[in-house]
Amino acid sequence: MQAQKNETPSTNIDRKTFSRSFLKRPSTLDVILTFLPKLERDVLTLFVVKMSNLTAMHIERIVQTAYLFNAADQVIKEELRKGHKINKLLFKDAPYFSEFVYSFYVAARYLAEETYYGTEPPKDVAFDEEDIGTNTENMARFFVAEEDTTAESKRLKLVSEANKVVPKAFAIPSYKKINTVLSNLLMQNYIWYTSKGKKTFLNINADFFEVWLKRHEQIVEELEQKKKETNSENEATTFILKKYGPIVYEFFLLDTAYFDDKGSLLVLKYSDEIATYTPY
Repeated sequence: MQAQKNETPSTNIDRKTFSRSFLKRPSTLDVILTFLPKLERDVLTLFVVKMSNLTAMHIERIVQTAYLFNAADQVIKEELRKGHKINKLLFKDAPYFSEFVYSFYVAARYLAEETYYGTEPPKDVAFDEEDIGTNTENMARFFVAEEDTTAESKRLKLVSEANKVVPKAFAIPSYKKINTVLSNLLMQNYIWYTSKGKKTFLNINADFFEVWLKRHEQIVEELEQKKKETNSENEATTFILKKYGPIVYEFFLLDTAYFDDKGSLLVLKYSDEIATYTPY
């Protein structure tokens, strides 16, 4: 496999300032979010959550890993829907990704598959006894270096194999696509960069985050007011979700609105899995 180039997003842009109308009207952010491409929303969400200097490589690792977990979930759901067992070689053309899907299923989904996928599992499911006892370790090995294999080469192999077999709607973005997204977010002034020596670090633009905070406070206040009016947390949540839509609901960190939908903000949906199984 060809080694990945250590590229950073283009920072050859002029510094811009947000318009006064944008800063004065945080609700404008709702509209912007609706029209942002999905991958840009995912990356921008990562900056909101992390609130720290990030390298392009670190962003790539987290985003690709979230998409890998999502692809695994989609494969598992489809196989269970067909009444198939989840085994170590689901795809002959993608043996490494097949093993990843199997390990993820055993580690994270097997015990809760009826509630998670809404599908009754096949009656003859059986795992190797050793797999059940070491499921967390089995998952973690996909994201750490070994004696003769780097962690980067493992992830790139997973991405390459996954994209051979999963539907395009669930494809894992390449580093080039992620790099393009970072350049776009820089040009839109949603994020900014600093240079330290030869390294470029990216962070959320302070003005943009101020707008995010204002809008977050507005929606949370409305949610709390609705709870008082209805005396029901569920009714209030449903009202806010229907009013603003799942994209806005998730982006302001109210909850994961999607459960099974491909439109969900994957860096949020899989934050627990990333924290549990990876060093990211």
